[in-house]
Amino acid sequence: MSDKAEAVSFLQRPNEKGVSVYSHLTDVLATILASNPADALGAFEALSAKVKSSSFDPAAVTVPPPPPTTAPEVPDSGWLERDAALLKSGSEDEADGQIPPSLLDDARLLDAAGASLSPEETYRAHLSLCALQRTAKLQSVRFFGKILGTAADYYVAEARRAEPPEPPEASEPSATPAEEYGSGCNALSYFVTPELGGTWEELPSVTPEAIVAASRTRKFFTGSLDADVCCFPPFPGTERHYLRAQLARIAHGTTLCPSHKYALSPEGAVEPADPEAEGALPPPTSSQLCEPASWRHKNMGILAIGRCTNLPSPEEAEADAPPPQLEPEKPALLPIEASDWALVGPAALGGGAAVVWSRSLRWPGAIAVSEAKEGRYANLYLGYGHPVAAGPMSPSPPPPIEGDDPTAEPVEAEDMPLDDENAAVREAAEAALRAGAEE
Repeated sequence: MSDKAEAVSFLQRPNEKGVSVYSHLTDVLATILASNPADALGAFEALSAKVKSSSFDPAAVTVPPPPPTTAPEVPDSGWLERDAALLKSGSEDEADGQIPPSLLDDARLLDAAGASLSPEETYRAHLSLCALQRTAKLQSVRFFGKILGTAADYYVAEARRAEPPEPPEASEPSATPAEEYGSGCNALSYFVTPELGGTWEELPSVTPEAIVAASRTRKFFTGSLDADVCCFPPFPGTERHYLRAQLARIAHGTTLCPSHKYALSPEGAVEPADPEAEGALPPPTSSQLCEPASWRHKNMGILAIGRCTNLPSPEEAEADAPPPQLEPEKPALLPIEASDWALVGPAALGGGAAVVWSRSLRWPGAIAVSEAKEGRYANLYLGYGHPVAAGPMSPSPPPPIEGDDPTAEPVEAEDMPLDDENAAVREAAEAALRAGAEE
């Protein structure tokens, strides 16, 4: 013990708690210097015991129990079952007379224009369209696009029925009757679904009142067809009617085709053009497709009354009455306006083919693509269902307060007889007295 190093080593030898005499004295002296007691020698034993009790004791440590093991949350597997059903139904053949969807072929053109869905979503949409065509017995169906909503989106299918559907139940007569199925704004049927593996729901026929009201309304879609459309002026219907009206406006304003594809029949119907017919337009080249003259509106335009055609003249019109001022109708296959569309291309597609696409400047999200080599084209809409606003959004003011009829003669109101007036006052006073007595 004479050696200093051995003495320090002895004092630093720890016990089972890891505390040595050297470390304990060091802590006690540090505590005395920090607390600076009046009687340091008298407080030495108490401070030594306090420091010793505060030292770490591994045996006194309680290890917390492990957290309970719970099974991980399993996400909803309904989508897996629905997608599996789609994959199984995709192998079935189409019925006679049905034109299968062309979404898989159109996706290559749309992808070149940067406007297609993902490959997985495209294939699921194709299978869902095939299932819809079989269940609803549709003559043809195409993927119209996708309407984005706040809580859910709408996948939209545009279809043509082999047979006209049953007419809806009779409703209140309207000043502007709706067009019959197969003509005008009701030429085609529209189905929507929030999920490609879910059930498609057919939207009702559109009315002129709904189209006119939709042109004055600007509301985001919620994804619920039964949701109210809270706006002013009030919209005549729920979100399903508002969605149908907006789809009619989009379809009749943005569905394009190359100029040589179709021609008008003597009855005014759009039919595939005969390339050998007199006056038939030659197929445009890729460079010609970059010109607005090579594109046509496939559908008729919508008039201010909410129809594609004017109302027929009334049979019982007065002979001397002037003819009504009618808005000129906008027939199908009219050339597009250069100020409403942005033409881009041509972009190489491979194999000597090139794609030209036209984006709508009035309806953001609407696009039409065409490939000149094989004469293919496609239309798609991906957006919120609203046109470009002409200016800042401002609510419509309420209608003016109706004034008095200037032609009516004023009529003096009759005064109540004095006895009747006194009887009414007496009855009110007695009723007040009875109420006070009951309290």
